[in-house]
Amino acid sequence: MKEKNGTSHAAEGSALGFWYQSLYALLILLEQVSDDAAVGIEQLDDIAIKADGRDLLYQLKHSIAAKPSPVGIKSRSLWRTIKVWIDALPNLSLAETSLHLVTVGGIVKNDPLKALADADDNREALANAMVEEAQRVLDERAKAKADGKSPLPYSDRKDGCKAFLSLPPMMQLNLIRRITLRVDSPTVGEIEGKIEGRLTLLPAGQRALVARKLIEWWDRQIVYSLCNKRERVIARPEVQAQISEIVGELDQGRLSADFETLQKPLDYQPNGMLTRQIALVKGGNADIDKAIREEWRARAQRARWATENPALASKIHDYDAVLTEHWSDRHAQMVEECGDFEEDGKCKSGLDLLRWTHNDAPMAVRPIQEGFGAAYYVRGSYQVLAIDLEVGWHPDFKNLLEDGE
Repeated sequence: MKEKNGTSHAAEGSALGFWYQSLYALLILLEQVSDDAAVGIEQLDDIAIKADGRDLLYQLKHSIAAKPSPVGIKSRSLWRTIKVWIDALPNLSLAETSLHLVTVGGIVKNDPLKALADADDNREALANAMVEEAQRVLDERAKAKADGKSPLPYSDRKDGCKAFLSLPPMMQLNLIRRITLRVDSPTVGEIEGKIEGRLTLLPAGQRALVARKLIEWWDRQIVYSLCNKRERVIARPEVQAQISEIVGELDQGRLSADFETLQKPLDYQPNGMLTRQIALVKGGNADIDKAIREEWRARAQRARWATENPALASKIHDYDAVLTEHWSDRHAQMVEECGDFEEDGKCKSGLDLLRWTHNDAPMAVRPIQEGFGAAYYVRGSYQVLAIDLEVGWHPDFKNLLEDGE
């Protein structure tokens, strides 16, 4: 059980760590004032920003612990970061680069690393201390090896120590002078509030909603960039344009398609009536999978609209009536046409009606609002109505399903 829990916590920490990396990139980009600022994830560093011809590299050390460990000169996070930055040096102009080590924890008390949090410190004493620490690590490993010990100590920081000692003394000092240590940074639970706090030009009442919608858009862009479905960097004007679009939707009362590209949670369990309706007409796995996906999207969208603006509940209800009428006309005609059919014929007609909701209804039925073209809302709303037995696919669906409840 301990191993299982440990694995779960490790996976949780890894997932939250990557999400934190994504959100921190957005926060940093919002902090920039240069119009040419652009950010990339997992390129030269965890986060790399280019602005005004300068490179800003960020290494993030997030933790989900209630009391994150402080960082110090002996920390593996420091030496791993040093190794990453030294490896990147051939691709950088150090004079035009700033390096940022970001941690949600603090600094070890009286540790020489505190110099990195002080922009006015000349860092020479820290450089000497780091040389001493790096040499200590390598000396102790050499001694352990000579004594036949295994495993050797400090495997988690030896590469950084070796790389640092391989630099000329002046390069060591220049590297350290480019580093800023950001301690007590916002955690993954706090960073959304920080992003909201950057939207100071918006009315206070809009900031939380705009921040949430912006983050949802941003998450998609990060995934697309990592999958090479878009450029690897995201520019500040893109973010500004997205903020303007979100604000425009809110000001004009336009409905937003928030779930068009989102996938249902892996553990999502639809109402059993959805699959029973499809089973009545002998629908296949593809029919079921599409119905479940679109039902989740539509249900989530309806809930969000109603939560953000309770007045939309009546609009949702009225549009359900429109959908139901379109279905009713087709279903009534189907019932007449297949009155003398055997069961297989009834199932085929019902399956055709189900697939009409998937393939044709989004274009045949007017949208819930002019200009709203997300097909999932029509497809999924039909499934929501099917769960409530307001619509169905088999000619005799109500008798068959109500009697079986």
